Amino acid sequence: ASRLLHKIIKVLMGKRAGCLGALGLLLVVFGSIVAGSFDTFVDNIVKKELVLQNGTDIYKKWKLPPIVPHLLVYFFNVTNAEEFLSGSKPVLKEVGPYCYREHWEKVNITFHDNGTVSYETQKHYFFERGSSVGSEDDVITTLNIPMLTAVSQWRFAQRLAKLALSSMLEVLSEKPFISRTVSDLMWGYDDPLLRIAKDIIPPEQRLPYDKFGFFIQKNGSTDGLLNVFTGVNDMAKYTTIDTFNKERDLKYWKTDECNKIKGTDGSSFPPGIRRDTVLYMFNENLCRSIPLTFWKEVEEDGIKGFRFSPPADVFANVSIKPENDCYCVGGPPCIGGGVFNISTCKYGSPTIVSWPHFYQGDPKFLDAVEGLKPDAEQHSLYIDVSPRTGSPLRAQARLQINIAVPHVPEVKPAARLREIIFPVLWFQDGVSGLPEDVIEMLRMAENVPEVTKASLIMAFFIIGVVILLGVGITILAEYFKLHIPFLNPSIEVKKEGKVTDGKPTLTTKPEPAGHINPLVTENPESDIA
Repeated sequence: ASRLLHKIIKVLMGKRAGCLGALGLLLVVFGSIVAGSFDTFVDNIVKKELVLQNGTDIYKKWKLPPIVPHLLVYFFNVTNAEEFLSGSKPVLKEVGPYCYREHWEKVNITFHDNGTVSYETQKHYFFERGSSVGSEDDVITTLNIPMLTAVSQWRFAQRLAKLALSSMLEVLSEKPFISRTVSDLMWGYDDPLLRIAKDIIPPEQRLPYDKFGFFIQKNGSTDGLLNVFTGVNDMAKYTTIDTFNKERDLKYWKTDECNKIKGTDGSSFPPGIRRDTVLYMFNENLCRSIPLTFWKEVEEDGIKGFRFSPPADVFANVSIKPENDCYCVGGPPCIGGGVFNISTCKYGSPTIVSWPHFYQGDPKFLDAVEGLKPDAEQHSLYIDVSPRTGSPLRAQARLQINIAVPHVPEVKPAARLREIIFPVLWFQDGVSGLPEDVIEMLRMAENVPEVTKASLIMAFFIIGVVILLGVGITILAEYFKLHIPFLNPSIEVKKEGKVTDGKPTLTTKPEPAGHINPLVTENPESDIA
């Protein structure tokens, strides 16, 4: 053992072996450092570049997004209105899409000293006939929502008040179903009931306009004033909402937890997203924040991402998810089962939202109508995000608007109606692709660091290990006097196969036995002939 140790020390003290061994060890150490610290190094660079600051490229893309969102609207045309009033299931025919190109721009931008920025997102809609199933002049038969809103609001009133409402509806010739153009249903039409309602309905239940339309006053308007964190102080809060309309909490629900405004507006998320991350997205139309959980891995334009979607129990019954009880305003009983009652934040109108075609909903809602067929790929809400940057790669916000039809026999025009969650329309609002310059930027952020990391680790480890193996083999060869070309050329092999160490050994020719001729030498050319 001492002899082996002596040999090792002797070799390592050699200049070449010592330098090579140190180099190999250094490369392995560098490889370990890259494996453990490279992601953190890149993440810090990405986070620094993402901070919202006036004048930067990120700020310009945030202010005026270089994307082209589209709103696709699908109406449920009622094909058997009279039969439904006589007791039959409603037969619905989906008509759509009616496509609207959108233009988004953030306006009224103000940076604040606490690391936040406030803004409003202004949206304009432009009808695209070429991408639509028909024109905005197409006629749709659907529920008379202003009338049903009035009936629903008065369903618990005194009998005399119900009879008065009945008389008023008859005078106005109001019917449970109407036929209107797509343009009317989208952007608004005159309704005499809404004008009269201003004088008889309490202010908190009064619609703020004289017309009715699903997107009335939405074209060119904003959804409210948001104040979000820029990331300058803490990237974990990047673009998360601090206040909405100068309030940190909503006022609609039963508990502080459910009234909290959580997450972002869905246009971006904090960087460093993992599969176990729970994202939150605040939606003003839903009057709440909804959680998004990992669904599956995706790849868009060569960029690997994660698809997030609301969990299946987000609108579940209280019996399945007790924490949903805070959204049960005016109950029990609560609706639940895959639908969500937003009447408390929609002026008391009987508006119920769900995923399109009652996807993930209680089968009883689907069984009550004909013409719906839920499908996960077509009807789920999802957002594909870049894990490192938190930037959306693709997003589709899908939502269905339903009306909780009341049964109020005292109101004659509505007497033939029965209680049912009645689908009216569903829409898809989102982005199906990104411009090429944004794609290249995200590729640089997501793909290049991974390739660079893998290449550096492979190079450092392979070269370092090869060098260390070479030095190790040299040590063994020196000790056991093994001749290995290029590693220990100082070891030579005699013709007889004996190995010598260091200096060459001279060999003498065996002397022949008997008489020796003095005239013969070992150099034949100098011999005397």
